[in-house]
Amino acid sequence: MWRMIREGLVMHLALLDPNDKLYATCVHYGFIREKNLIYFHGAMKGRKAETLAVHPEAAFQIISRTEMVSRPGNPGYFLGIYRSVMGNGRVRIVTDLEEKRSAIRCLHEHYGDRADDYEVSDIKLEKIVNVFALEIAEMTGKIKGYPNPDHPDAKNVIKDWQADNENFKGGC
Repeated sequence: MWRMIREGLVMHLALLDPNDKLYATCVHYGFIREKNLIYFHGAMKGRKAETLAVHPEAAFQIISRTEMVSRPGNPGYFLGIYRSVMGNGRVRIVTDLEEKRSAIRCLHEHYGDRADDYEVSDIKLEKIVNVFALEIAEMTGKIKGYPNPDHPDAKNVIKDWQADNENFKGGC
């Protein structure tokens, strides 16, 4: 599951807003596996900040890969395949400047942005950037159609499709 979190680009959050209405949003994120948490950021004010201040519980989903492929043995019909991880936890607003700075670095690293000279100013961290830490309580994953690295002998659509499709150009 952590491999899928590492490969993903966007995390979808499901929240309950201050008016008890369901609210979904997507965010960029970074994570620390050893601490079982995912960092994301946002504005100091707005629906996401107001929601998490009132209802800090959240559900999340990260899709690390998805595509539509021709259904094996049934040309003209397609099959959706994917790898995803989902879970839930409690979100806390990060107020400590050092943790905020570390979380921002974590986000940059997740996307391969490792500029050595980049630093977020204290003023920006205090007044402009809100950082949130999703402390994961439960997590599960699903692989549909792709090879499962934890169960390499399991039947999968891609392996069967590759054998039947000489134009195949990709894979995991």
